[in-house]
Amino acid sequence: MDETEWDIQEVKRLKKKRLVQHNISMLLSFVLFIYYMKEGGSAAVLLGLCCVFFWGVTVYSLYKLKTGKTIGTKTSRFLEDFERDNKGEKRWKRKNMIEAGLLSVLSIVFTVFLFVLDFGSARMDFPTDALPFIVTWVGVNIGEVVRINIL
Repeated sequence: MDETEWDIQEVKRLKKKRLVQHNISMLLSFVLFIYYMKEGGSAAVLLGLCCVFFWGVTVYSLYKLKTGKTIGTKTSRFLEDFERDNKGEKRWKRKNMIEAGLLSVLSIVFTVFLFVLDFGSARMDFPTDALPFIVTWVGVNIGEVVRINIL
């Protein structure tokens, strides 16, 4: 498809829909994170869950890079096709290679931390430990809204 064949208003609508879906999942994750911290959960278990999540995202990213196929809803496949067509095959592939590389490094680092760090004296405090989560969430939302408005 040529770039001119895409209905930009539909793309914007679907990007907003995806943003709402991501926000709902982030809110659920945040509530579970707070509950886990309030119940006195272990930092090692939380880091282990993060490792599993990062490895899952890394495997998906490598699959997408290798096959060019997107796993997910019709909305996510449509938006991925738009991104590929809008950016061009070369830029899309380069972006996905960088994404897969960074996610691989992040997954390896978190896994090494899981086995190397001593979690015996680690405490989890609600407002302080949740701050990176909140800042990341806000940053991702701002970035996505800016990208939607640029269209």
